[in-house]
Amino acid sequence: MNDANAQIARLFSIRNQFGKQSAPEKIQLLNALNIKKVKNKNAIQSGYAMLLFLMAHPDNKTIYDLANQLLQQLQQHIQANEKIKTALYNTGITGTSLCAAFSFEMVKWLRQTRPTEIKLSSFEAGDAQIQSILSVVMPKTESEILQDANAEWKGWFKHLKQADEDMLNQFIDVFDSSDIRPEVKDELWNTIGINVEINFISLCSLPQSLTELYYHRSLIKKKNEQQSIQKPLRVKLSENEAEQIIDCSRMILLRNLREIDPTSFTAPAYVSYYQLSRGISVAVMGMVPERRHPVDSYTSYTIFKNGLPVGYGGCWILFNSGRIGFNIFAGYRGGESKYIFDQVLQLHSKVYGLKRFTVDPYQIGKENSEGIYSGAFWIYYHAGFRPLQKQQQELAAAEELKIKANKKYRSPQSTLKTLANSRLELILQKGAVSFDATDISLAYAGILAKKYLGNRVLAHSGLRPEKDSVKKLASILNTKNYQDENINFILKNWVVLLLSNEKELQSNMPLKRILKKLFVLKVSGSEEEYITAMQQSVVLRQFTEKMLKQFINTGK
Repeated sequence: MNDANAQIARLFSIRNQFGKQSAPEKIQLLNALNIKKVKNKNAIQSGYAMLLFLMAHPDNKTIYDLANQLLQQLQQHIQANEKIKTALYNTGITGTSLCAAFSFEMVKWLRQTRPTEIKLSSFEAGDAQIQSILSVVMPKTESEILQDANAEWKGWFKHLKQADEDMLNQFIDVFDSSDIRPEVKDELWNTIGINVEINFISLCSLPQSLTELYYHRSLIKKKNEQQSIQKPLRVKLSENEAEQIIDCSRMILLRNLREIDPTSFTAPAYVSYYQLSRGISVAVMGMVPERRHPVDSYTSYTIFKNGLPVGYGGCWILFNSGRIGFNIFAGYRGGESKYIFDQVLQLHSKVYGLKRFTVDPYQIGKENSEGIYSGAFWIYYHAGFRPLQKQQQELAAAEELKIKANKKYRSPQSTLKTLANSRLELILQKGAVSFDATDISLAYAGILAKKYLGNRVLAHSGLRPEKDSVKKLASILNTKNYQDENINFILKNWVVLLLSNEKELQSNMPLKRILKKLFVLKVSGSEEEYITAMQQSVVLRQFTEKMLKQFINTGK
């Protein structure tokens, strides 16, 4: 087999096969493969995915080393051939470029860490809209010049431009110096739609100090009921190692045109890293205090295999329940996805004391074509998740019987779309709460409708428009620094919920103590401490369950 394209096709077809015959054939093909002869775009993409897969799932050290060497040769081949590089634009492959709009924090971080690898490309908004947004973000004394046609924004930027400063830096500086709340600033930046071009000049991988190579004799293709991990030990990280984990986690998402808030808004102090079995490791990231969710705790995770980022997800934790999402990057599918997801669930259960998991409809394909295409529903179903709605429960059971009767059967897209219309649930232990932050939102809406007739102004003034309900809540909890921006944000998000039963709140000292403690942890402590304190509070759980029953008539 001398044709490079045919060699790549064969290697791709046997990448996830193991045994006495597979390993020698892989070695023979890898040794024979001449990367410089690969010109076809599809062959290069297939070869890139195949080599990464072999490094994540090598039979032995020889195959790992050969795949690594060929991957480096492929990068050099791409960079030396402008035609190939152009054809691979926006693929995220190492040695190529990508153009898209990303969040303010990510663009700012990229310009700080990779100043020569990112540049401004274009704007999605028109000049008039950009001028209006800059007028809001800039200090009033500066933005006056943009009013009433005194100056247009491009001319003003040019007037203020410093030596060696480009327009992207000017936008970053304007937004960075603004005192607008972070989430509002994000939306204004996104509305402008600043497209940037990023050059990916190096492979995303962890340093050797954080990698334990594993060589495979086979793949675990399904959940192992007998294999349960103990509480995983957290690896002690240096600040530099934590920064490398963040860097790798962010860059692999950007390559795949994705972002996830905790990964974007984390810092070295909020990174936890765990080594598991079979070369798998998981980095869990919490957000910096000013970015945290006020009620639940939103964390993200990156999954590594032999040091390569193979997947990612997020978990929204409230009491002992977690809404979870799980994604394996396309190039690593066909490996151990089910086993890896089981490891992720066990890790979150052991580390955070979770007894229940739920999955939102989006994760399994509602308004998410990739979730339908990848058959995400069945990853969760095989892990033990079941639909909350009766229609989807019955449909899933019927589909499962069809799959068992015919191994080649695949659920049609129309069926998967119907299945995606229900949340999923997995209960691991008794004593799990039967609600999450989605239900808290429903309760908030119920309170607004039943107590305040939908009037938000009255809701946030405690039925007295001249009063400030946040100030009232701060007084009840004896929170003296309620005017601090971060604590005020927390109080505003809790106030309608807590004052829905003001009488009990006023008289329940243990409840007031735990709430005050939780709010302090949100703005200055760790999310782990917040989660633990919330789980230990019986009074807060009882208060929440009573509120849910009263205002949405269900815990689910």
